Amino acid sequence: MTAAVTPATPATPATPATPATPGAPARGVDRLPSVAAALFWIVLPVLCVLMLWHGSSQLATRIQDVPSGTRGDFVVTTHNCQQKLCITGGTFTSDDKKLVAKDLLGVYRWRMGTKHRVVYNLDAADVIPLPAQWDPTSAVLGITGAAVLLGLWGWCLRAALRRARTRPVRSSPPTG
Repeated sequence: MTAAVTPATPATPATPATPATPGAPARGVDRLPSVAAALFWIVLPVLCVLMLWHGSSQLATRIQDVPSGTRGDFVVTTHNCQQKLCITGGTFTSDDKKLVAKDLLGVYRWRMGTKHRVVYNLDAADVIPLPAQWDPTSAVLGITGAAVLLGLWGWCLRAALRRARTRPVRSSPPTG
């Protein structure tokens, strides 16, 4: 008696699940345009307005900001450089000559024996060179960038509104 041998069927590779309707986008991809639209139409103008507000408040409050402390002169008494690291030390004398502080740190570029106008804070171990004014460049660039982006956004909004106004209105077929 011979047993019938049936050949084994080759294993079929597992196929990924196909969408229910052919040509339908994968899950999540259909949401991408709406997420991008929300970012562009809502988040971008809100961020631009916040950047404009923050930059203008920085300009208004810090443009004339001068560091607190005692004004006076700093004379460089030591200037040591090891490889690419330089340390400058010196003596601070206040304008009224009542305060003299020795062994303070100065700016590394200052050379031995030079005299500089500075502000000294009693809580610090270094001096602040004068004029020590806040640099408004970053605030001005931020305000300019936000204004340009907001202008571009407004131009796109205007174009979208014009396009929506000029679309022909489709009438529904009469029901009878």
